[in-house]
Amino acid sequence: DFSRDFVRQLRSDKNLFMLIAVIIIIVACSNIISMLILLVNDKRREIGILRAMGASARSIGLIFGICGIALGICGSIIGTVTALATLAHIDVLIGFLSAMQGHEAFSATFYGDTLPSALSYEALSFVLMATGVISLLAGVVPALKASLLQPSTILRDK
Repeated sequence: DFSRDFVRQLRSDKNLFMLIAVIIIIVACSNIISMLILLVNDKRREIGILRAMGASARSIGLIFGICGIALGICGSIIGTVTALATLAHIDVLIGFLSAMQGHEAFSATFYGDTLPSALSYEALSFVLMATGVISLLAGVVPALKASLLQPSTILRDK
């Protein structure tokens, strides 16, 4: 009975951590969308000049799409380095959390003497692929907005 409850708890924890990871990725990509929309609004005049000089809507959209992908890649690299540093120093982090809480952060009954600190390449590849796809999709919205701007209305407004 104990092992069945233990395995059920571990599965539940795994699903909870996956849900938290998905929520974090969605929030990060929402920030990418917000930042790129602000960038499009700030660069309206430059977009209008490029369009008036003959740049196609596709090339303008491609510029902002690449910005979204670049932000996703930079975020993925920073996140991966941070995760690797956290895994390398997990014992220090657990000691800090335990000191802050005033009791043991992770019960040895459930987790053993040490927490697993092995890198899951499956989870890492999932997060990297999901971040790439979602950041690409996040870059599409501002890219479409930028490509649909008409040069005459942009340059007329001040």
